[in-house]
Amino acid sequence: MEFPPKRAEVLVNRISEILKSRHETVAVTEAACGGLLSSYLVSVTGASEWFDGGTLVYSLRSRLKLSGWNTKDIENYTGPSDNVALRLARNLRLELGSTYTLSETGYASLMPNNPEASDKTGMVYFGISGPNRDLCKNYSTGSGDRRYNMQQFAIKGLEFLLQELENGQKDPEQHRTKKSKSSGPEPNAQCDDSTK
Repeated sequence: MEFPPKRAEVLVNRISEILKSRHETVAVTEAACGGLLSSYLVSVTGASEWFDGGTLVYSLRSRLKLSGWNTKDIENYTGPSDNVALRLARNLRLELGSTYTLSETGYASLMPNNPEASDKTGMVYFGISGPNRDLCKNYSTGSGDRRYNMQQFAIKGLEFLLQELENGQKDPEQHRTKKSKSSGPEPNAQCDDSTK
């Protein structure tokens, strides 16, 4: 078994280079990936220079204890979404003080206790909270294979993080927070709906 997968290794090496060169840090909060994002990030030597850590909030109970949620949030929870991803990213950034936080939440496979969500299998929602703006993005693998989806969710999350880091390198001024023209979850969040 190759670990991390080659694509993840390439992404993490580039993420590491950028964060080290800018003396910045990242943290992650994961749900459907089950810890793969953190595993991939710490697989490179020297990750402790820029990786602050992460949380695995797989259950609603863990969100109550580890991600700043309260009982009302749990009662109102309707499933993974852009809003949930952004909230997880923002809460972790407040908690750890990392320069960037990446979150993911999604539907890795069919959920027997939620048959209405069957059309969402393979869908993942990402959130990034950073020093200048917050972003969200969603992605669909089009697959019902749980293991495949988990790996793809982690790879797509790393790609999203790298894209944001590289955007900040190219034009820091343009990278500043602006009001989004999209009907995103919150006024200062920019969301991208990219299904596939």
